[in-house]
Parts: sequence; C-alpha cells; structure tokens
Amino acid sequence: MARQSVSSILQTVVLGGLSLVAITPAHAAPRAGLAPASYIQEQAARGAETYKEACALCHGASLGGAFDTPALKGRFVANWAGAPLRDLFDYMQRAMPLSAPGTLSAEDNADILAFLLQENGVKPGKKPLPAESAALAHVQLPKIKL
Repeated sequence: MARQSVSSILQTVVLGGLSLVAITPAHAAPRAGLAPASYIQEQAARGAETYKEACALCHGASLGGAFDTPALKGRFVANWAGAPLRDLFDYMQRAMPLSAPGTLSAEDNADILAFLLQENGVKPGKKPLPAESAALAHVQLPKIKL
C-alpha cells in the first residue's frame, strides 16, 4: 500500500512538472498587428561596437553566453519572437549592462538590438529600429529558424 502511494505521488509530481515545462512564457506568444522589426546596416554596425564594449564581457564576443549568462543567439531570440520589442528594450534600459545597469543610452540599446537582429539572421531594412519604448511597442522580433 505504501509503495502504491509513493508511486502515485511520483507520477503526480512528474506529470505536473512536465506540464509546467510545456507552458511557454507569456512574452513568447505572437501578437497580431505588430510590425516586424526593421533596422539599417549602419545601426547594426554601431551596435556591434557598443556590444563589444558593454556586453561581450558577459555574453561573449560571439553572443554565445556563459554558464551564468544567456546566449543572445538562437533560443534567446526565439523566446522573444512575436513579443513587442519594447519588452526587451525596456529590460535592457533598466538592467543592462549588469556591471552598470541603465547607463547605456536609448540609441545605444536600439543599436545593440539592431546588431542582435543582424546576428540572428534578420536582414536589414530601409528604416532604423526606433530608440523609443513607445514606438517599439508596435514592433516584434521576428521568428527565426534555430
């Protein structure tokens, strides 16, 4: 009888844990009516330089991350796909770089985002990525192939 109870409890815990893993974060759900992100090549080039100075120490020169910091290629961007780019931009504005949160300008963060888009396979467009949170509320990170 005790063995059956333990088995039932383990089954409940495992199934409950699997259902939690299956739930995607709220920011990963695509939102209708959001325009795809657009940036220009010059913006991504500036972002690459700013990234080297402010981000590469933690996230790596190749955006690969480390054991305690996320990679900024692949899964990271896929997790943000479909969400308003404002969410990521606002997070960067208040929390990054980790060593000096909030010290980068809005333009610097928009440039870094343009660089991240480029590095994740998004082709440049004709319009720069806005550097205003309100404007980025209407823009989404496109889905990328992993």
